[in-house]
Order: sequence, then C-alpha cells, then structure tokens
Amino acid sequence: ITALDDTFLPGLFYQIEDGVRRPGVLLLGSNINEWGDFPIRLQSAGFTVLIMTVRPDQALLDFTVMLQALATGEADPASLAVIGAGAGADTALLGCAGELLCDTAILLSPSANPALLEAINAYNPRPLMMVASENDTASFAAVQALQAAVSGEVLVQPFARAGTGTEMLLNRPDLGDLMIQWLLRTIGS
Repeated sequence: ITALDDTFLPGLFYQIEDGVRRPGVLLLGSNINEWGDFPIRLQSAGFTVLIMTVRPDQALLDFTVMLQALATGEADPASLAVIGAGAGADTALLGCAGELLCDTAILLSPSANPALLEAINAYNPRPLMMVASENDTASFAAVQALQAAVSGEVLVQPFARAGTGTEMLLNRPDLGDLMIQWLLRTIGS
C-alpha cells in the first residue's frame, strides 16, 4: 500500500479466492509477523485479512489509507473490523473514531492515552471489544476507563498474567476463538 507521503507500506494479505467479497479485518501491530496463526484462522472463518504495521509518526494518516485499501480491494466495504495490539490498539480506536468504514474494533492492550477517552465519543455507539492482562496495570486501567464511556455493545475480556498485545494470543489460545466469535457476530462472514 502506498501512504499519503508516497512511502511504501508493506503488509500481508489473506483471502479466500472465490470471487466473493467477504468481511474484512485490518490487523495493526508493531510487526506483521507477530500475529502467529491468527490471520490464517481468520481467513478460515471467512474473513479477508490485511496485516499492517503502524508508523508512529504517521499512524492516523496510514490508518485511513490501510482501511480504504481493504474496503476498495477484496473485502466487503459494508463489513470492516480493525484489531490493534499495543500501539496498534490506540491507532485502531483513534482511527475508527474518525472513519465510519470501521464497523467494530478489538483493542489488545490499549494505552492510558487520554486521547482514547476523547475518541470513544466519536466511535460510539459501534461495538467494541477490549482485552487486557491484569498484570499490565496501565492497560487494564485504560480498558476499565474506556468501558465506562462506551455507549454501544462492549465486551471486556480480562486475563490474569497473559502478557501484552499479541503475546496474549500465544499465552491464551482461547483469545483467538473469542475474537473470531465477536467478529462473526458483529460483522458476519
């Protein structure tokens, strides 16, 4: 994908090649390889998946380009989700707050950035899933604060020592199933 500043943004793309436009999922993290087998599991569940990394200095501009590429490419633009891990979680909520193409979001270990609480008002009332490990005290507190501000459907999944971000997918294999169930319910397949 080419960013607005003409920088090439590498990513990974998974789709079922049958000509059907399926619900799309944008995965945002610090490394495109950190998701393990989760993108393949998403694809097997009937989703078109785009994995991208977040450039900290261009995160929101890149977000818009990434989501629009997914929407105008092979995914169904009426059914789009964003899953972010770590800094990608913050970008997911901040980006979805300003982008109506985003139908649901899943945040893995969001930060305590006060801008997230402001963004939730623009994001509402769309469904939101948030996951944090209790030993990641800053993220756990951020999830609780965000939960109180959500006006739509919300699912909060706390874990006891599961790590942060995509580490939780490795430490809690049931998390992948839980996220897939959420996506099937909120955007279909």
